[in-house]
Amino acid sequence: LIAASGSLEMARIHRDITDRIRIVRRLEFTRNYRIDMTYEEHGRILQALLRRDGLQAKILLQKHIRVSRDEVKNITLHMLQNARKNTPLAQAA
Repeated sequence: LIAASGSLEMARIHRDITDRIRIVRRLEFTRNYRIDMTYEEHGRILQALLRRDGLQAKILLQKHIRVSRDEVKNITLHMLQNARKNTPLAQAA
């Protein structure tokens, strides 16, 4: 989408954002259901854009970002809990 816009500045900004959230994507995509949901969420955003419904696209994008952020937070907490359980000190207890 960004490339299709023809805006070099938008492409640069998108590239910068993508670089910053790369770890979020990697963590989130450790869960298969999140991969499927991401495709669905992106599809709904695209549909809104195709309808030229900018407000709906904005709402869907904000929701997608919020859900992704919350999922990554939960995944990270779960991984930290598992790591804590598997430390030698925790295993000795």
